[in-house]
Amino acid sequence: MAISSSSATFTRFFVPELEEGDFWSFVDEKLRGGAFTEPDDTQIETAGFASWEDFFDSSFSYGSYRKGEYVAFNFRLDQKKVPPMVLKQFVRQSVQKYRDEHEGKWPSRSEKQEIQENMQEYLINRAFPQPGSCEVVWTPARNIMLIGTSSPKMLDAFLEVFEQQFHTYPVPLYHAQWAANMLPLTPAQKDTLSSIVPLKSPTALEEGRFLGTEFLTWVWYYIECLGGSIQAAEKTADLHLGERMTLVLPGDGKERVVCTTQANFLHEARTALRQGKVVDEVQLLLIIGENEYTLTLDSSLWALKGVKTPKQLPDYGSEDPDGRFLEKMYFLEEVCAALDALYMRFLSERLTPGWDSDTRVELQKWIDEGGSAPESPPAIV
Repeated sequence: MAISSSSATFTRFFVPELEEGDFWSFVDEKLRGGAFTEPDDTQIETAGFASWEDFFDSSFSYGSYRKGEYVAFNFRLDQKKVPPMVLKQFVRQSVQKYRDEHEGKWPSRSEKQEIQENMQEYLINRAFPQPGSCEVVWTPARNIMLIGTSSPKMLDAFLEVFEQQFHTYPVPLYHAQWAANMLPLTPAQKDTLSSIVPLKSPTALEEGRFLGTEFLTWVWYYIECLGGSIQAAEKTADLHLGERMTLVLPGDGKERVVCTTQANFLHEARTALRQGKVVDEVQLLLIIGENEYTLTLDSSLWALKGVKTPKQLPDYGSEDPDGRFLEKMYFLEEVCAALDALYMRFLSERLTPGWDSDTRVELQKWIDEGGSAPESPPAIV
């Protein structure tokens, strides 16, 4: 779902600071340079930037991408696709035509491959482009960018266009990169982090996923045994388990236990935990003042999924056209600040010698004893 929707899903990136004298003129030039243009008949795929308000509009009139301190726009990706069943049908007809012309003889493997490739090209050239888009919010003051998708193809397409236009390279904020780029780690903690997760490895996301499973398992422990409260930006955030949790065996995502019951009756999850499984995905409820949020995190710690924020006013009026956007960003930044504080609390233990000698021992004791359920977690609405 889009960032602006009532149930948002987005991935987070660190964007290095740009050394440009006039930042907004630079942004204007690059967004217009990478603006979406309608494809011609020969193009299978085309991509570019478009307006936040309307992804069919790529004119960026009146600097519509500038909303306070934020750069907000859409990324549009149009693709021609042929449904597999349609291709199969046309290939079958072509094979039959071949047999009719060759006295019932079946085409050879290479001939059938050629038939399939020709039919694919034939159908693609006659297909209509299917438009798709994702919202993008860039906060240059904090070097962070939210991209409203978790689709690898959409993310790759966006990064290709963005990097080509802006000549800067966003860093995906998965587990270790989130810690290294956004949190105030000490030099010793940074050294420990780089020793356990190869940050420069192209497979660091998967190699370091254990850090995410440890964090999510620790969050469950933190909620049950330590109260689940955290201080974030001079606010207290109260954390509770939601109504869905997935556990896996470390290093094996095939054997999964999915629990979709009330948080204080997760007997199946507790059994899986005692059998050596770790939390791979969890729904959380955050209460910050009068604001309630639900969200789902998986062990990559990269995407925030299904983020439900407080209900917004239906219309801010023409005098404040960006009011709804700015309120939404306030909510999302409140969530992100709380998660930053929670992750930093975890890392303050995980990246010190006391993790093995103290915290891991306490975690194992909690697992062996079956945990202690919270008295009455609030209902998720």
